Amino acid sequence: MTARAGGRERPSPPDFQEACPNPRHIALRLLGGAIAVIWVFAPATKAFALWDDKLQLFVEEKVTRDDNVFRLSKDVDPVGVSSRGDTYRTTSPGFNLDVPVSRQRFQARYAWNATRFDRLTGLDFDGHDARAAWLWQLGNDASGQLGYSETLALASFANTQSSTPDPLRTRQAFFNAAYLLTPRWKAQVGVSGFEQTNGAPAFQSLDIRVLDTDVGLSYITPANTSVGLAARSEDGRFPNPGMFGDDAYHQSSVGVIADWIVTAASHLSARVDRVSRRYAHVPQQDFDGYTAHGQYDWRPTGKFSLAAIAQRDIYPFLDIGSSFVLVKGVTLRPMLSVTEKIDVSGTFDYSIRDFLGGPGLAGGMQGRVDRVRSATVAASYRPARNVTLSMSAQREIRASNVVPDPAAMPPVLPADYVVNVFSIAARLAF
Repeated sequence: MTARAGGRERPSPPDFQEACPNPRHIALRLLGGAIAVIWVFAPATKAFALWDDKLQLFVEEKVTRDDNVFRLSKDVDPVGVSSRGDTYRTTSPGFNLDVPVSRQRFQARYAWNATRFDRLTGLDFDGHDARAAWLWQLGNDASGQLGYSETLALASFANTQSSTPDPLRTRQAFFNAAYLLTPRWKAQVGVSGFEQTNGAPAFQSLDIRVLDTDVGLSYITPANTSVGLAARSEDGRFPNPGMFGDDAYHQSSVGVIADWIVTAASHLSARVDRVSRRYAHVPQQDFDGYTAHGQYDWRPTGKFSLAAIAQRDIYPFLDIGSSFVLVKGVTLRPMLSVTEKIDVSGTFDYSIRDFLGGPGLAGGMQGRVDRVRSATVAASYRPARNVTLSMSAQREIRASNVVPDPAAMPPVLPADYVVNVFSIAARLAF
């Protein structure tokens, strides 16, 4: 990739093999294969019921067209490839397990996925998504969850300004419990450990481990509305500090939580916290402020629902390149069941992201503010009980105040981009 700014060129990324099958032919092959699978298996779906439907096996084949794989600005030229976009296929076999035992419930899921690109074969990757949980119940008053989850996937290129593939592994172990002290008072406690590791050496300084605990106490009204207080403590550290040194932090918050059944068709939940974050060695990044999250769910009919979300919150640490990003935004998620077999849904999001702290804040990240608009529309069709065909279309636009500096080390490229992503998938479960 070459940045035009300043007339200087950034070093080219690694070469990718070129192979250019027609995306239309790929989509037609997928549809043809899906139809064949449906024709063969649909008449016998009842025969595949496993363990009284407690165990479900599935396989999914998905084709995606992404017209800006590396999330490049229009002011950055791709080098080493003939196009910014590519078509790739993802094959995902796996299983879902849901086993009730007396008043307990044991759940597990696992999906292995293999992604193969048509042109950018250097991005071919095998990953997985796994989760196991015990939903426990003791008597009538105590309940909670104990579980573990793990994912392995390529990190998004949206924030790395690099074409280097980065296998991102995330692990989380969690435990939470709720106890009815009286019919009107409920106490809650939770603890979780989160770990994220980057496979690419260039990003291993962003590896992070987080331990957080939270407690809460709520009052429940006869109408099942609740209001209460909650406190949370979070400690994060970077086990592989890079050139910016150790950026460990401690964060604490205290807030109000509320859950209100407004009408039979609507529900409102909200939380407001006062947050304090302190860095061990970079006090200039300390933060004091508030966060807020509210969600309104409306279901006027059995076929239509709408979720509206407003937030001023801390962005989850995934691959954003910073340990602290404050996001302010709104999201709308409508869903319509057109028929018993056809569903249509959408997600419309607008957010402002302020990069406030973390080891990745050198090289154009200081004071960075991004504005992201995203719209996704999806549709699914179930011609048989265990067969689902789906398609989706997404458009995302990011504007940023990052000032390009191709002479910096590493070079700072424009952070704005536009991307369109289209996909079609077929899923068989038995």
